[in-house]
This record gives sequence, C-alpha cells and structure tokens, in this order.
Amino acid sequence: MTIPHPTDAVFAKAYGEAWTSDPVRLLDFFARDGTYTDVAMNTTYTGRGEIGRFHRWMLKFAPDSVIDFSDACASDGRAYLQWIWSGTFHGALRLADGKTLQPTGRQFSVPGVAACRYGTDGKLLSHRDYWDLATVLHQVEGS
Repeated sequence: MTIPHPTDAVFAKAYGEAWTSDPVRLLDFFARDGTYTDVAMNTTYTGRGEIGRFHRWMLKFAPDSVIDFSDACASDGRAYLQWIWSGTFHGALRLADGKTLQPTGRQFSVPGVAACRYGTDGKLLSHRDYWDLATVLHQVEGS
C-alpha cells in the first residue's frame, strides 16, 4: 500500500491508523535513518528499528492505544499535526528519572502536537512529539 505524502489530505488519518494498529506500515512513513523524539520522556529513537522498538513499548504500556491525528498542515518539508493519544495503562511505565510505575488499569487521554520534517519523497526525517506527561500521570495514578 502506498504511503501518502504529508501534504496529501489523507496523510493524518493514515498516519494515525498506522500508529494505532499497523506497526509494520508505521515504519514505512519514516526515512530509513529518520528519528522519533518523545520530548516529554526526553528520548530520541533513530532509524526504523529503534522507532519500531519504541512503538512496541508504547503498545505494552497501553495495548489499546489510539492515536487520532487532526488539524494537519504541511509544506516546504515541515508538517505539524495535532493529536490525541488515549488508552489504558496495562504495562509498566519507566520514567526519565528511572522510576517505574506499575500498571493501574486506568484510562488516559492526552492531547499533543507532532512537529515533523520530511524529504522530497514524503518520508519523515524527524517526528517530535510534544505532550504533557503530568496529564497522563494524573489520570493513570488517580491523584
């Protein structure tokens, strides 16, 4: 299946579906040496192998994860998308300070923004996610 270009109207929907339920297709959106940065967790993953590993970790944390991208705009090699990530906390979460939170079975929903760069072929060179970890922690810890 062809991967839509970031300037295509269907890009946000297809990209969200890949994050939600198609890990193999997700990697096709990225250049071979593309990067994914999770700003809230202070981590960067380089290359499709590492991005795939991150995605598997995300699905262990919340196997029912849904990523809904909206309000996308792209031009001149840059794309910006708003998103909502929701799911249920079913797998341990290791924080940047080394603390590990055990699953609570609680649901969460958090908005965020993706800032991406893409090449002329439309493959993502970088994807940086900005979201509020405190929002998720408040929801999953029940505090």
